[in-house]
Amino acid sequence: MHAPDFGMAEKKKAKKAGKKTAPKTERGSTAAAGAAGSGSIARRKTGAAKNTPANSPTRKKTAIRSSAAGSSRTRTSSKVSGGRSAADIGTPAYRLHPSGSRRVGNKGPILVITGEHSGDLLAADVVQALQSYGYRDFFGTGGEAMRSVGVELLEDINSMNVVGFVEAVKAYRRLKALAERVKAEALRRSASAIILVDYPGFNLRFAEMLEEADIPIVYLVSPQLWAWKYNRIHKIKKYVDLMLTLFPFEAEMYQREGVRSECIGHPLVSRIPRRLRKEEPLPDAPRGTRITVALMPGSRRSEVSRLLSPMLEAAHLIQSNFSGVRFLLPGADGRLSDMITTELSKYPELKVEYVPGRSLRTLEAADLVLIASGTATLEAAYFKKPMVLMYKVGWLNMFLITLVLRTRFIGIVNILAQRQVSVELLQTEVTPENIYQEAARILSERGYRENMIAEMEQVRKSLGHGNPSLHAARHIDSFLRNSV
Repeated sequence: MHAPDFGMAEKKKAKKAGKKTAPKTERGSTAAAGAAGSGSIARRKTGAAKNTPANSPTRKKTAIRSSAAGSSRTRTSSKVSGGRSAADIGTPAYRLHPSGSRRVGNKGPILVITGEHSGDLLAADVVQALQSYGYRDFFGTGGEAMRSVGVELLEDINSMNVVGFVEAVKAYRRLKALAERVKAEALRRSASAIILVDYPGFNLRFAEMLEEADIPIVYLVSPQLWAWKYNRIHKIKKYVDLMLTLFPFEAEMYQREGVRSECIGHPLVSRIPRRLRKEEPLPDAPRGTRITVALMPGSRRSEVSRLLSPMLEAAHLIQSNFSGVRFLLPGADGRLSDMITTELSKYPELKVEYVPGRSLRTLEAADLVLIASGTATLEAAYFKKPMVLMYKVGWLNMFLITLVLRTRFIGIVNILAQRQVSVELLQTEVTPENIYQEAARILSERGYRENMIAEMEQVRKSLGHGNPSLHAARHIDSFLRNSV
């Protein structure tokens, strides 16, 4: 999601000459080559990616009083050694807002802001966990999940959900007006804290707008600074008091920058078992089934329109060259059913079972997954499934992405592993022949397949354990009670 970077020019105080940004990695040029028309599978270079830049200029250290000890101490940067699980990263030294001590510690109204479906789910879980600590009054922007746990909504995410750079520009004025309205409401209600959930284009600007309001700000789900826009670190250091990340390497990155941060783990770790129990079982596999292939072209209409057809063509090649193959297409969004069934009708000789609403059952049963790059790839990694990643967007969006992308990889699985675990097919590389070539290798070469499964196990471990929402609530409560 790309909420526009709205905001007032008069509030931009940072001087360009004094900022450092990290150099881009090779990924931008690779993606550009894919967009320009490379028809072969791009074999990415392996090896650890450097996800953090050279150290930013150190801000002036400011004394902070410890409410527990009643004494002053100085904020210092803290670097945590690698290798820990998501829930085990320790508490770094305090990061203090430049304006001085913030008003915290009471259990008054809490403003919660998210602008997309995934944020709505996570925010609702965190609100519910915070209620067990005695916090009762929540208001903000969200969806049905937040409404169901008692959050008073000032705006529904349906009006805030913006996809792509071009769409974000169109929504600029509307979302800027919304930010002003929410700010006024936060001041009117004397909010005791603000929890910003993902949605960085909107939320970081909103944090800047609250600079003089003396309200502590917690940011839940880090912007992907390691992929693009690392210069956002300057705003985060200035306006965010506590950053809660989903991945361990993100928390370590912030700690090196002097930002107080904690890793809570990824929410899918606790959600997948619950969701799996609720999904209907799959139909029995046809007699003679030896291989199950999942087709997952994404949840958005634009993704399905670009990826489903080449996937089905590749499936036809697989069916022609391998015996006993079963194809499952779960369909993440029921509103796309007509579109999907229309496309399937073009391939009457292809035996594809359309099983909407059963994506986790499908992943659990699959031996191979053909999948759109996105959150679903983490679900596939959770089940340790070999996959072929695909990413295809409009030419303008891809051009803009190549200008700012800092990683060698698009797929989050490869980014977490810091090497190529699964082949990525980008833009014009997304062809039936390329998809089939990689799929056939996974199905035919046992060593290649088993090595990929072993790599997926490591990625799964990096997602953490336990319940991230409970971890988040514990850190938020501790921060609000122990800071001054």
